[in-house]
Amino acid sequence: MYPIFFSVSSKDIEFAEATWQKFPDDWVYLYSKTGRHGVHMWDEIALTELPNAKVMVIFWSRNFPESTGCIREIKQAVSLYRLGSHIPLILRLDDYPLSWRDGICEDQKPVFEALKPLADYRASDPDVSVEKAKALISQVAEPLLESEHPRMPRHDMVKALRKVLEKDRFSLVPTCWVSGFNGVGREALVRSMNRDLLPNGLGFVLEVNEAMLPRQLYLRIESEAFGADVARLKHLSEASDDNDLQLIADAVDRISANGNFLILRHTRLVQESVELPEWIDDVAAKLRPETRSKLFIISQLPLMGQRLVKCRDFVVPFRVSTVDENQMVEFCYQLIGHFDNNPHRWREDDVLRIVRAAGGTVGFLVSLVRSASRIESFDDIEVMLAQEDERMAESITVYLDWAFSQLKGNAEEQKTLIFLNDVSPCHIADLEAIVQPAESMLRVLSRLIGLGLVERETDDLYRLTPLLARRLSTTLIRPELIKWVEEAQRSFASTPFEAISSNERGEHEYIRLESKIQAGLLSGSVDLPDIAYGFVSAAHWFQAGIRLYHARKFKPAFSLLKKAHEKRDHFRDASRMEIDRYFCLAATRMRKYLLAESCIQRLSSDYRNKPIAAFLRADLLEYKRQFPEAIQKYEEALRLNSGKDRRREFIYRPLIRCILKSNNPDFERAARIAKDYVDLKRTVFSLFSLARVYLEWKYLGPKAKREVPTNIDDLYRDALCNLEDHTGAGAAPFELYAEEAKFSGDFDSALDHMNQAVRMAPDRFQLRDARWRLMVETGRNDLSAMVVEELNNARNNQAYDAIWPSYIGSLAETYARALRQSGKSVALLNGFAPEMQGTGELGSIIARSRMIR
Repeated sequence: MYPIFFSVSSKDIEFAEATWQKFPDDWVYLYSKTGRHGVHMWDEIALTELPNAKVMVIFWSRNFPESTGCIREIKQAVSLYRLGSHIPLILRLDDYPLSWRDGICEDQKPVFEALKPLADYRASDPDVSVEKAKALISQVAEPLLESEHPRMPRHDMVKALRKVLEKDRFSLVPTCWVSGFNGVGREALVRSMNRDLLPNGLGFVLEVNEAMLPRQLYLRIESEAFGADVARLKHLSEASDDNDLQLIADAVDRISANGNFLILRHTRLVQESVELPEWIDDVAAKLRPETRSKLFIISQLPLMGQRLVKCRDFVVPFRVSTVDENQMVEFCYQLIGHFDNNPHRWREDDVLRIVRAAGGTVGFLVSLVRSASRIESFDDIEVMLAQEDERMAESITVYLDWAFSQLKGNAEEQKTLIFLNDVSPCHIADLEAIVQPAESMLRVLSRLIGLGLVERETDDLYRLTPLLARRLSTTLIRPELIKWVEEAQRSFASTPFEAISSNERGEHEYIRLESKIQAGLLSGSVDLPDIAYGFVSAAHWFQAGIRLYHARKFKPAFSLLKKAHEKRDHFRDASRMEIDRYFCLAATRMRKYLLAESCIQRLSSDYRNKPIAAFLRADLLEYKRQFPEAIQKYEEALRLNSGKDRRREFIYRPLIRCILKSNNPDFERAARIAKDYVDLKRTVFSLFSLARVYLEWKYLGPKAKREVPTNIDDLYRDALCNLEDHTGAGAAPFELYAEEAKFSGDFDSALDHMNQAVRMAPDRFQLRDARWRLMVETGRNDLSAMVVEELNNARNNQAYDAIWPSYIGSLAETYARALRQSGKSVALLNGFAPEMQGTGELGSIIARSRMIR
C-alpha cells in the first residue's frame, strides 16, 4: 500500500511517470510502475490502494474525463474526501477547464461534478511542469515523512510520571525534568501522559543548549507556538532584552491556557555533559501549579546536587530507564511485522541479536529493525551489528559505519548530512534550495530517515538523529564535500530570506532565520540578509564559536568567541564559565597568551571552576612547550576532577603526550597513566596512547636511560592488536606502523604507511603535519626541498587559513629543518611564520634546528 495515489489517463502516463521518478519508490502508486503482476488492476485500486492512500493526485487534462478508469477513481476519491480520509491535489497538464461549461460533452458532466469539491481544495495553474508538479506534491505530502511505526507502551512509566507530578489532590507540579539516555522514549512518555490529560493538546518541542540566552528561547516560543512572523518577531525582539525571564514564563502560561504544553529538549553543541543554563530554573520558579504540568525539560543529564535542592519546590526530576530485554523482544516482533514484508524469515536468534545490540534503547531498536528489514539476505545483517560483548557505543559505531556505507555514491544524501551537521534543525524548503536534488528532497530525506540518520522534528523541520552526535563518518568529510558545504553555507546565508520562502503557513520563521545566522557565522560570511542582522546575538556568536573551535578552525572561532566574551555579563554562571573556557582555549591556540592568562586567573578565583582552570593552565603551558610544568598541572587537573570521568578522559591524552615530549620521558609513568585511560574508556584515542607509549619505550627507553621491560614486544603487539580491532580505528594503526618503521630505519616503508594514513583521513591535517616531519627526518635533501615547496603551498592555501594557527608551531619546526637540510636560508622562516615574530619562539626553533643532524 502506498500513501500517494496517482490518477492519470494512459495518454498522459509519460508525464506522470516522470513525476513518479522524483519520489521514494515506496511512496506513490502508479499502475504502470507499481501495479502488481497477476492481480486484477481495478480490484487492486478500488479495494486496496485508493482507500489506503492519504494523498490523491489527479493529473487533469482533456484526456482525463475520457478515461473509464480515471472516472471510476475520481468518483471513489470524492467519497473518501468527504469522509476526511484523503488530501486531493489537482495538477493541470493543459488549459482544460475545472468546471463544466457549454461546448463540453454532456457525458463528462458527472466527472466535473465529482471534481468540484476536490478542485476547491488545491489545484495548480494550467500547463504545470514536472518540476512544479514535484514541488506541489512535496508540499502536500511532506507530513508523510513523519515516522509511523508501532510505539512501545510503557504504562507503568506513564503512571509513575503522573504520580510524581502530583503536588496535591487538585494540582500538578508545573515543571518536570525528564532525564535518560537518547532513544529510551523520554518525549514519547511525556506525550503519552499528556494525551490522557489533553486528548487534543499539542506539545511544542524546542531545542535548548548551554549557550542559549532567554530572548533566543522567547522568540522561538513566539514563532513555534504562536506563529509569529518576521515582522512580529522583530517587534518583540526590539521590545525585550536578553534576560527577561518573565516573558518566557508568560509565554509558557499562554501555551498552557490554550490546552497545550512545552517541551525543551537539551541538545548538545558538542557535549551533552554540559549543563543547561541556570536561568531555565528561574523560569520554572515563576510558573504556578495548575491542574496540568506546563513545561517538560528533556535531557540526558539528571537534575542533581545544589541545582536539585534549589528547584525541589517547583521542578520534579524523573528518570526514564532503559527497557528490559523481554519487553524489547516483544516490541521487536511488532516492529518486524510493521517493517518487513517477509517477517517469517526472522529466527529467534536474529531477534535476540538485534535486541541486545540496541542496548535497551527503543529508538535505536527501531533504526536497526527498519534497516534490517530492507536487507534481502540475512547474512548481510552481520555487518551492521557489533559483537555481543561490545558496549553500546561500539554497537552504534558499527551500525553507523554500515549506514554510511549505504550512501556510497549518493552525493545528495551526503550533502544533506554534512549540511545538517552544522545547521540543524533546517526547513525542507531551505534544504531543497541548498542541496538542489535532481529528484525531490522528499526522496533524499526518506532515504536518510530510513537509515536512522535524520529525523523529522516537526512539520517541515529536519535534524540529525541523536545517534549521529559527534559520529559523522570520515567518509563524508572529504575535501570536495568540505569545500561544497562552506560554499553552500555562504550562499544560503546571503540569499534573501523571502527568496526561498515557500512555506504558505509562515511557520518556523525564527528557526529559519537562525539557520541563516548559523550558516553565515560558520562560513565567515558577512552578507546576511538585512532582516537577519537584527536577530544576531551573543548567544549566536558563542554557539558558532564553539562549533568552529571543535572543527579546529581557530582563527574564526577566536573572533566569534572574543565577541561573545565581551558580552559575557549577559550570561549566567555555568554559561559564563564555558565562555571563559572556550575563549581561553582559542586564545592559546592563536598565541594570545595574555588573554588566555586573564581567563585562567578569573576562573581560578572561584573554587567551583578550579578544576577547569588547572586544565587550561596545563594546556597553556603545553603550548608554550613547558612540558614539565604542564605535566604537573595536568596531574593536578586529574586530582581536582576525581569522579568526573568525562573530564578525566580529556586530560589523560595531553598528559601522556607531554610526558613523551619531555627531555627525559618517564615511560613507566606514561604506561601507567595510559592503562588508566584505557580502563576509563576504551576508545581509539586511549588504545592509541597506550600502544604509542610502549612503542616509544621500546626504541627510546635506552637513550633516555630508562629500564625497558623484557616483554616490551608483547606489550606493544597486544596494545596494537587491540587498536586494530577497534571498530573506529581508521588511520590510527598506520600512524604507528609509520613510527615503528622510522625507528627501525626503514624510512621508505614509514612514508608509505604515513601516506596511507593521509589517504584514509584526508581531513586530519595533523597527519599531513606528521608526514612533513617524517620526510625531513629521513635526512634526504630532495625530500626536504619537497617539504619546503609543499609547506609554502599550504601556507598560501586559503582552505587551511582557519586551522593554520593550531599547527604553526609544529610546522615552523619542520620548515626550519627542511630549509637547513635543503641548503636554503633559515631566514625564510620569518616570512613563513610571521605570527610568531615577537614571541621569541622563532629564535628557539632556529636554535633547535641547528642542534639536529
